[in-house]
Amino acid sequence: MVLIKKKSKQAQLIVPAVQRRSIEDIKLMIHKTITIERGYIYGCCILPDGKLALTYNSYKTVILFSNSGLKDFEVKMPCKVFYIAYISQDNALAVTSGNSEMCIIIVDIEKKQIKKTILLDSNSYGIALKDNRLIYSGNDKGIRMINLYNESIRDIVRNKMLINCYTATFRNNIYHTNYSTNTVTCYNLQGKLQWTFHNERALKSPHGIDVDNDGNVYVVGNSLNNVVVISPDGQRHREVLTANDGLFNPVALHYSGLNNQLLVANFNDTAFLFDLI
Repeated sequence: MVLIKKKSKQAQLIVPAVQRRSIEDIKLMIHKTITIERGYIYGCCILPDGKLALTYNSYKTVILFSNSGLKDFEVKMPCKVFYIAYISQDNALAVTSGNSEMCIIIVDIEKKQIKKTILLDSNSYGIALKDNRLIYSGNDKGIRMINLYNESIRDIVRNKMLINCYTATFRNNIYHTNYSTNTVTCYNLQGKLQWTFHNERALKSPHGIDVDNDGNVYVVGNSLNNVVVISPDGQRHREVLTANDGLFNPVALHYSGLNNQLLVANFNDTAFLFDLI
């Protein structure tokens, strides 16, 4: 009898390579234009259901717009408001108070009212959600992180920051704009500098900032009426929106990874929702 040994074939798991979208491949197509009732817009946000939220600084108001671009409801704030971030686990909005008060206000979207106010020991400007924590630009306290549940605060970058600085986060990085130095800075979660982007011919007075699913960084250029996208390593950039797209004194910007859309808001009159195609 002859025994024949069969070679066992070990199944191999093939993981498809993830194709990242390069900044050269990014194209934006207008989805809708939102007519703003009032001016003094500093912050904007796209909710998972497609609704849009805007902060009206001097009017002390947060307004939500429906998918059709019409006003849904508004919530009056006890102080002037600056930026805004969506808290998915609570279906709520975190609203910073700029230099009017030292607090972050949590708004319950379902109940359409203020849920609680978190008192701080500094002003708060740009804000972004990271897990169950909020990362915010804290003026003279630098960039800070606050736990939503026990309200403990940890310093990430201890350098003093200007007012009106915007913040975004993606994976293990934090992104920060400085309109005075015309820079965009990337740090890791431990506060270590990763890179700095500075090109005044392309980007002046950077304000709103956010990051797409591929790590590309979108920044509002307030003085040049544009939006510039920066590569994940901070080495390359490309202008993707200009005044020809309706930008005039643009301030706020938000990217929705769920909807693959970019919201850009002018300081007055108009906001624009773009599809990334």
